[in-house]
Amino acid sequence: MVGRTLLNYRITEKLGAGGQGTVYKATDERLGRTVVIKVLSPELTAREVNLKRFEREAQLASSLDHPNICTIYGLHEADGLHFIAMQYIDGRNVRELVAGHPLAVNSALSIAYQVADALTAAHSKGVIHRDIKAGNVMVTDAGLAKVLDFGLAKLLDENQQDKKKGSDIHLTELGVPYGTATYAAPEQATGQRVDHRADIFSTGVLLYEMLAGTWPFRGQTSIEVRYAVLHDTPRPINEARNEETSPRLQEIVDRALAKNPDERYQRMSEMRDELRAAMREAAGLSADPGIDTSGIPGELVPVAPRRRGQGGGGVGRTFRRWWRSLTGGEAQPTSLPPASRTSPPGSGAHAPPSPHVSQFAPEKS
Repeated sequence: MVGRTLLNYRITEKLGAGGQGTVYKATDERLGRTVVIKVLSPELTAREVNLKRFEREAQLASSLDHPNICTIYGLHEADGLHFIAMQYIDGRNVRELVAGHPLAVNSALSIAYQVADALTAAHSKGVIHRDIKAGNVMVTDAGLAKVLDFGLAKLLDENQQDKKKGSDIHLTELGVPYGTATYAAPEQATGQRVDHRADIFSTGVLLYEMLAGTWPFRGQTSIEVRYAVLHDTPRPINEARNEETSPRLQEIVDRALAKNPDERYQRMSEMRDELRAAMREAAGLSADPGIDTSGIPGELVPVAPRRRGQGGGGVGRTFRRWWRSLTGGEAQPTSLPPASRTSPPGSGAHAPPSPHVSQFAPEKS
């Protein structure tokens, strides 16, 4: 496919392959921009259900206009191939950013907040993602996060819509686990029907991974992982990081990872707002009762991603600079304890940053 042209898209590089097809980097010769082309494998087009899934991914994602969601440019067919053209994101996914090492608290909160804000917007449209994971969240050097891959997305009322259309295409069978085992909610692990609270659980797993440098639920096989999701309690954040952290962080993680959906945040906006409060606490803004933070916009300034112990001002310095521009005042120093000067083994304090990868780099098993 490299060197081939589909409509006005000239394919320049293969980026990866997945269950639905192959992903390429391409140039839109009409508009002169770099894009990503996701091509459905020809052998899959023989089944209508595969085409329907592919079309739904494009339709659901394109219905969501949000700065933290990858933009869909179009759904096309050319030379017998079905493909989606979408935004190319120059950055690294969270899996590459973490790579076994905890992120700085400020970086983890910034990414998690943006993911939660994107999912809040999706849920308000009746769309649940169902496959939030480190490989599906890209982060630019400036710290802007983008949620990718709505291939397993589901409309909350799709059953009613299918009946109105006179169709009944089963995208996921009951009793069959789906989603990525490490991030899937207990109700997903057992193949039950889910609602938006499954995305809240997966976002909690993502946050834990960024804070701890490892997954909260582990196993040698997907069966063992799903068992851990159903029965195990993750190691506390401060133990995993080997440093004191804000109790608020543990409270957010614990509530998001509740095994009973009724005990989690009931709306993604609730988790987003808690993350926002944690960011303000980390920046020292909410630590001083004399500072009125009610006028701070909902959209927070992204934080350049960094691992724990790496240099950079993080969200605290960014907020203080931003706060001065808004009020002419000076925010208080961060209320969170600084990282130890001597990082424990495996902390990644001096680890080099991961190389840039496409948002569709192949997943490692």
